[in-house]
Amino acid sequence: MPSEQRRATRGRVCSFAVALALGGSAAPFAQPRPVAAWRAQHERQIVDELLQLVSIPNVAGTDADTRRNADLLDTLFTRRGFKVEQTDGPGSPVVFARLDAPSPSGVLTLYLHYDGQPVNATEWTRCKPFAPCIHSTTGPVASDPARTSFESQWRVYGRSASDDKGPIVAVLNAVEALRATGGGPTWSLRVVLDGEEEAGSGNFRRFAAARGADLKADLAITLDGPRHPSGRPTLYFGVRGGAGMTLTVYGAKNDLHSGNYGNWAPDPSMRLARLLASMKDDKGRVTIEHFYRDVTPLSATDMRAIEDTPNIEVALKRDFLVALPERGEERLEKKLNEPTLSILAMEAGGGLGAPARSAIPATASARIEMRLVNGLDPAKQNALVADHIRRQGYFVVEGRDPTDLERLTHALIARMDPRAGSTAPRVSMDDPMARAVVAALTRDGRQLVRLPTLGGSMPFSTFSSQMPTVGFSMVNHDNNQHGPDENLRIQNLWEGIEMMAAIMTMAR
Repeated sequence: MPSEQRRATRGRVCSFAVALALGGSAAPFAQPRPVAAWRAQHERQIVDELLQLVSIPNVAGTDADTRRNADLLDTLFTRRGFKVEQTDGPGSPVVFARLDAPSPSGVLTLYLHYDGQPVNATEWTRCKPFAPCIHSTTGPVASDPARTSFESQWRVYGRSASDDKGPIVAVLNAVEALRATGGGPTWSLRVVLDGEEEAGSGNFRRFAAARGADLKADLAITLDGPRHPSGRPTLYFGVRGGAGMTLTVYGAKNDLHSGNYGNWAPDPSMRLARLLASMKDDKGRVTIEHFYRDVTPLSATDMRAIEDTPNIEVALKRDFLVALPERGEERLEKKLNEPTLSILAMEAGGGLGAPARSAIPATASARIEMRLVNGLDPAKQNALVADHIRRQGYFVVEGRDPTDLERLTHALIARMDPRAGSTAPRVSMDDPMARAVVAALTRDGRQLVRLPTLGGSMPFSTFSSQMPTVGFSMVNHDNNQHGPDENLRIQNLWEGIEMMAAIMTMAR
């Protein structure tokens, strides 16, 4: 057996063992199938396309770079027979690709995004964010143009390798594999690629409002987010919304010498710390009055899906080195369906990165984020936070600094700068089209996880308010998305191609 075939065989054996260890099913690898066989013969092409796409900077808001991404996507989809167009105007283009099947089973609309989060290249340890590389479990894999197969446990490192360029490459190659093997797609496809998902999806929302008829389908599928930590492919039926604010508290009118005015000048950092601590109890439950009141309860089907999900609490603590999670007696999957309150950043006195100075700062600020769930209104949640701050004795101003008279009148003052936020959609797992997707993805013996709500946010409601919608997560849960060393496990890419092919040929 040639060495390349031996490597491919070892990769499949390793995948079999990993699937069993994670509680998944090894059935997809039990016998060769046309799409899997095609993929095994084209691994070099698939990985090269991913590396090419990841190598183009794509931070949301950098229009010149995102347009380069859009142009490459235009080329890649056109190569597969799609008719492609890009939107005009400022900002990152929406790329819209159409592929019509003869005598189609129906129409599928797929949503993905090609932009990514900002990067700090100094934090990346494997390679630079836009100079992608491949690592094995023991170290870097040397670049070899002659290599034709790739071990399943190797990982591609680079910004957006998993969020969301890996899934884009899976869609492209699922289509090519089906066309090459005569199996379809049997559904007509509408693929919409958002270039501003990480920055609010402004252009996509305008496109959807203007071109709703073009997006209309029998089923929409959003392709984003990580798999469940059990390693099983994951379907989700809702996403979180968001709300939040920047909160600033005040001391003296300017910084004061800590020796001359210590024990006299109020310390806004201490005040802010006490105020933030009042918002959660020691177990991590939010103590703001009525914070959980309007949450839409889970259905019986939702609860059964959570109960059927592998319990990964022990593995999560080990993976992330957390001895005691917040409310550790409850499973993560249940808590994904409750709102969160997190402090994402704090600043006083210029921050720890500023030159050291012996001065009590005049202000201290924190950025508060709330991830919302179905039933919650962003403006109302922000108002609940404001009411809580007032109950702690603070005079609250919104969107402005307090006046001199207000500062002399009120001992405790807080400024709130809220953000508008978004609601959290959720759809029924019992929808017939959702059941069709489940049937397609389990027909080879795969075991799925079905989540009522994904942890992240995206424009899910743009589709779910108009048509049956489900979300599909194919990338590894430990992919470091939004952070340094973002990565995609190659086996997830292989499985993503096969599972997208299954969806594109599913029965109604």
